[in-house]
Amino acid sequence: MTDVDMERSAPLSAFARYGLALALLAAATLAAVLFDQLTHAPNLSLVFVLPVVIAGASLGWGPALTAAVGGSLAFNFFLIAPRYTLRVASPENVWAVVLLLATAALVSAVAGQSRRRAEVAWQAADQALALQALARSLIGAARRPDIAAAAAEALGRMFGAPAAILLDTGEGMEVAAKTQGADLTAIDLEAASWALASRLPTRAGAYPVEQAGFDFWPVMSSQRQGAAIGVQLERAPDGRPEAAERLIDIVRGYVAVALDRAHLDDLALQNRLEVEGQKLKGDLLAAVSHDLKTPLSTILLTLQSLQKFSGQHDAAARAQLLAVAERETARLSGMVSNLLDMGRLDAGGLVVRTQPVTAADLAADALQQAGASLVGHPLNLDGASPRLVLADPHLVEIALTNLLENAGKYAPAGSPIHVRIGVDADGGWIEVEDQGPGFPEPIEPLFGRFVRGVQGDGWAPGTGLGLAIARGFIEAQGGTVQASNRTDGDGARVRILLPFAP
Repeated sequence: MTDVDMERSAPLSAFARYGLALALLAAATLAAVLFDQLTHAPNLSLVFVLPVVIAGASLGWGPALTAAVGGSLAFNFFLIAPRYTLRVASPENVWAVVLLLATAALVSAVAGQSRRRAEVAWQAADQALALQALARSLIGAARRPDIAAAAAEALGRMFGAPAAILLDTGEGMEVAAKTQGADLTAIDLEAASWALASRLPTRAGAYPVEQAGFDFWPVMSSQRQGAAIGVQLERAPDGRPEAAERLIDIVRGYVAVALDRAHLDDLALQNRLEVEGQKLKGDLLAAVSHDLKTPLSTILLTLQSLQKFSGQHDAAARAQLLAVAERETARLSGMVSNLLDMGRLDAGGLVVRTQPVTAADLAADALQQAGASLVGHPLNLDGASPRLVLADPHLVEIALTNLLENAGKYAPAGSPIHVRIGVDADGGWIEVEDQGPGFPEPIEPLFGRFVRGVQGDGWAPGTGLGLAIARGFIEAQGGTVQASNRTDGDGARVRILLPFAP
């Protein structure tokens, strides 16, 4: 806290300042009388100059002058013969009293002037610190309410008076921030609106809104962001400042620049969201057009062949064609299910119903569901755990099925796929491991939507949602999904960790 802050926080009344000056005078008189009785020292009039200097430096010119006049009278009454009267017997003593009064008056004037200059310097330094603090605050303020709060606080500190910042909402002026004691009325809001509309400042108690209690200054940025600065200058500790407009203009410039930056940040965020939305739509369209076209074409050609050439196909050929159509239909259904599941996650419509269940049962259900995608891959189910985990079997089945289908797609034909079960300190886990190409580094982005581990002309079929759905479904149950590459060779490893059932 600066000196100006301290004086503003606990200002002395006129009665207290003059009372302190008289107390200093009484102390000096007592000291002079004691010195005179003990030592009979000459020039005791100098003792009465000390309270004048102290009062002038700390209490003001009026208390200092009071101490000067009182000191002359006390010196005459207690120390000049005849004592205890205001008469002066010797002409030399008359000159001593007059000289003391003149010296004390001059010292009081000089000390008072020095105090006023010090106050002005302290006030200027405090205002500079307030502007510096405002600049720092506005650098980190990204929202309009934060900008208004920082500006209101700085104005209240600079003027020691209630201050408020009003922002233009497009439908009128709204008080965005204010300091303690800043109570704005409907008339004040009208004055702020007039100031912004006319681009002219208004003064409290003057035309055009005579009943307003605040002075208002308009703020209009280059990006057409409107605001109004209001300060109740009549309630400043030393009355209405003489150069308030200079400081207000600086604050107006700071606020205008900050409002422009916040507006441009909002526009950039909005544009970024639009770009991301368009990118998401493009990714979805690419996934649908690329990955749904193949099974649809296969199903269509199979049905056309059965219809046009039914007489040329024997029972074995027809059964083979129907099996192909069934496989592609199941694949198409899985892709559509993934898209719907991703939509449920994004919309927050996922319903979780957890229950105690064994990890082995969860793995068995997922293996049965993903059986068609694992044709040609030997399956190894290792490990067991009697501990129950808390999970939603349906959601875990969908997550594990996606992981198994990914392993079946990317692993070389004939390579084994391992499903392992175990426990650690955090819960029970199910791990899917293959001998495919593994994950490209970094792995974390692969959990995004429509992201695949292998890209190029040889894309494996799918929508790139398997890992995203698995993580979303498992984390909704309080679990985690971890992915890594095998350390003993090619292949990927994905582990689902679920909490223990109580």
